Amino acid sequence: MSQSHNDTNNSEHKRLSFFEVVAQAFSLIFALQNKSGRKRLMDLAETNPLPVLISGITAMAIFFLFCFIASQIVLNLVMG
Repeated sequence: MSQSHNDTNNSEHKRLSFFEVVAQAFSLIFALQNKSGRKRLMDLAETNPLPVLISGITAMAIFFLFCFIASQIVLNLVMG
């Protein structure tokens, strides 16, 4: 019983990779995140907020860039 509890604690405290943090940031943007992923991200933010901050800014920039490019394409098609 204590072995499974220790395994659970180790998996919860395992550091997230950069790509996992980026994926979590995109999940937060689109509200697609599950409870365990959000908890891991918030735990990481408490211990080392820099990767979360960088991935959030990167995700925000990509999202706004996508919106800008999509709007320019639509305007270009409508205005001919």
